[in-house]
Amino acid sequence: MDGAYFTSEDLIALNTMPNHDVQGVADKFYELHRLFFRRMRDHNWDLHPHWDKSTLITLLSAASSTEIKGLALPYLRSKEQRQLVERLMGREGHGTATSSDIHRHPVIELRVTPTHFAIELILSPFSWWDQRNLLGKLAVDRHRQTLRTLFGEMDGDFRFGFWEGTELSDMHLTSRQVLRGNVLDEWMGTFSDGQDWLRVGVWYEPDHAALKTDAILGEVVKRFAWLHRLYTFMLWTSNNNFQSFYRGSTTGRGKDLSTF
Repeated sequence: MDGAYFTSEDLIALNTMPNHDVQGVADKFYELHRLFFRRMRDHNWDLHPHWDKSTLITLLSAASSTEIKGLALPYLRSKEQRQLVERLMGREGHGTATSSDIHRHPVIELRVTPTHFAIELILSPFSWWDQRNLLGKLAVDRHRQTLRTLFGEMDGDFRFGFWEGTELSDMHLTSRQVLRGNVLDEWMGTFSDGQDWLRVGVWYEPDHAALKTDAILGEVVKRFAWLHRLYTFMLWTSNNNFQSFYRGSTTGRGKDLSTF
């Protein structure tokens, strides 16, 4: 791991949480955020770190319903848009605006764990408003073709699937594999909104060359750019509203979504 941004000592600290102080790892993560956030503004990406600064770098990942052994840095829609969507989800009366939770919104997340550094787009089952919007959008043939095009323009090593957790599941396809025949349509046909985590991302082993100190920022910018295109395609907005096309054939059951 010579020259790695996150060192062996950092990974050991994460692996022994909560008995080991990880402030040093968090400081490195914050510095990466600071440099990356400047690049985000240069690209005019309408994504924001959590407006509650105390949860900027967190033990909560959009990929898991429980705290993780690692640190996550989520980027999501603006505070005002988060409040609007939560009202549309019927969340008025479920606490103040400060209870806004990353799980209820599409997130592009940077995450470091003892085993991987990940950059991924995540729609948890609790972001069912956006999940349903995506399913409604994919009911239109030209938008299904647009999604195929987006996957086709990505590097072939992105991972796509519907699992929960911070580790890479064997039940995934690469962005290259989903373009074979009708695979993408068939996989989306098995997706259950309100139950499944939808995610697209890349996972790096700790000693990957892209994670060296002089390379990691450029790698994050490059990968984030591809995920941002997917994020824009999926995100509900008043100008990207396909709720009326949602058929509800795979509506989530078994979770109390109203209280999460």
